[in-house]
Amino acid sequence: MNDLGDILGSLMTGLIRARQAADLQTAALAEMYKDNPLLEGLSVPRVRIPEVTIDLPLIIENHEEGTDGQFNEPTRVVEATSTRLKNTLANSNIKLSANFQKAFADNAKLRLAEVHKSNGVVSREVVSRTMQDAFVDTLKKTNTDISAQDKLALVRDIRSEAGLAAVAKPSIPARILTNVRTADVKDKTTGNSVVRLKITLSEEGVEWVSQTNESGGVNRTLSPE
Repeated sequence: MNDLGDILGSLMTGLIRARQAADLQTAALAEMYKDNPLLEGLSVPRVRIPEVTIDLPLIIENHEEGTDGQFNEPTRVVEATSTRLKNTLANSNIKLSANFQKAFADNAKLRLAEVHKSNGVVSREVVSRTMQDAFVDTLKKTNTDISAQDKLALVRDIRSEAGLAAVAKPSIPARILTNVRTADVKDKTTGNSVVRLKITLSEEGVEWVSQTNESGGVNRTLSPE
């Protein structure tokens, strides 16, 4: 049996690999055309598959209920993050007072308690972002000034440690277990009872876009082509 999500993921991944193979071949052809005086003036052939429709018969074998995840207690997350913060301050020679660190811990506990009350999905990113917001908010409330570089380094370590300490038990999503083996589909179903998955996959490309930032470096982001 296979999870329906795994099957859909494999179909989409296969289409991506097909596009990759085609682009690699196009790049190789472009090099060959460039070096051949008889071909250099011609357009390089490129094949794309903008849309694929798949009609897949399958058997639904079972359904597994998911389980809810659990956040770690706010105190544990704050303790782990505060320890990481102290180590980063010592190793980087950044000065933040003990009063600031206590104010940050208290702020973070309050914010994490609100996260615990919500019924949203248990996510490491939620906890990391909450700790980051608590740190930035504490900087403002205590009128603490640090350089942008130091702030970036501290936020990075706070987010990292908070994410590691965030989840006591991860969520397990519900699963639909299916069987797509042709022989089993033929033997266990009839033409009127077989389940058919009809899915259309549309290809959308992305490309790297480079921009020069204020400090003279280069930022590269993926954007739709």
